[in-house]
Amino acid sequence: MAPCRRSCELPGAVRGTEADVKRFFNQNNVFFRFMGILFDLIELNLITLIFCIPVFTAGAAFVAMHYVLWHMVRGEDSYIAMQFWHSFKDNWKNATVIWFLVMIVGLIMWVDVHAMGELSRSGRSLLEVILIVVALLTVSVAEYAFFLLSRYENTAIQALTNAGRLALGFLPRTLAMTVITIGAAVLYAAYLVYLLPLVLLLGFTLPQYCCAWLYNPIFKRMEEGRKGGPESGAGQAR
Repeated sequence: MAPCRRSCELPGAVRGTEADVKRFFNQNNVFFRFMGILFDLIELNLITLIFCIPVFTAGAAFVAMHYVLWHMVRGEDSYIAMQFWHSFKDNWKNATVIWFLVMIVGLIMWVDVHAMGELSRSGRSLLEVILIVVALLTVSVAEYAFFLLSRYENTAIQALTNAGRLALGFLPRTLAMTVITIGAAVLYAAYLVYLLPLVLLLGFTLPQYCCAWLYNPIFKRMEEGRKGGPESGAGQAR
């Protein structure tokens, strides 16, 4: 009877093994979801890098990147290349205006940094504080402006105005996103030789994917209680 019992138990073991295999290869399990997001971020990062090569198009590339990231964090279908190109075409004019303003501010700051050697110690300390504040404001407002352009039909002026309001209205999230963005940039600059593969594959999209999780609740709140803006005036949603 013992052999019979063993033969009777075998199909159940096989069924259990088959169920485990099916669960492992189920595309909805945690591993495959993680790998899907990772490969989407890599694809998006490579596309963003390519579109940033002509430096003047970088602003539109960042807007398009956030348009795709916005769909990703909401769990919506992401057609990376198609969605990126669609947003890039729609927003390149306004995004380029904002990007040029950011570059002008950056150029002025670069000149000021190189002029520090001519100042006294107290003068250098004061200028350092001013530059840090300007850098934080520029990054935070520019980020929100790019987020808004990716989601709403705004002019450059409208996007910057609403970005300033959002940056102040959601200050804790603003600080977190700014720290993520500037922290990533400083880390890449300091250890570029070692982090170059990471920069090429995930340099833009990984930190900004984290930011997308922070700003997504802001957009949800705006959309639930608005008929027209952050808190009115954001423009028509895309």
